[in-house]
Amino acid sequence: MSSQLSMKDLTVKFRSKTTIWQTPEGSLYRVVQRSNDFEISTLASTGWIPLLHLHKDEESVADQDEAMSLWLRIQNPAQVEFRTKA
Repeated sequence: MSSQLSMKDLTVKFRSKTTIWQTPEGSLYRVVQRSNDFEISTLASTGWIPLLHLHKDEESVADQDEAMSLWLRIQNPAQVEFRTKA
């Protein structure tokens, strides 16, 4: 991603147990929900490349939109709040 993106910059191309978003530049990102896990991937010429794996309870991620939003925030470390386990 060349510039900082937010959810409002993305276009939903498909939504079900898998959600696919397209960036203004044409890149595709996918969030697949499997039970209590989310996998965020990007599409390359070789296929879908996993970028991040999240556990619903451990990361407090409720749905695919929140998972994608977290991925976008990770791309800008100044906006990420890191939590430590007690």
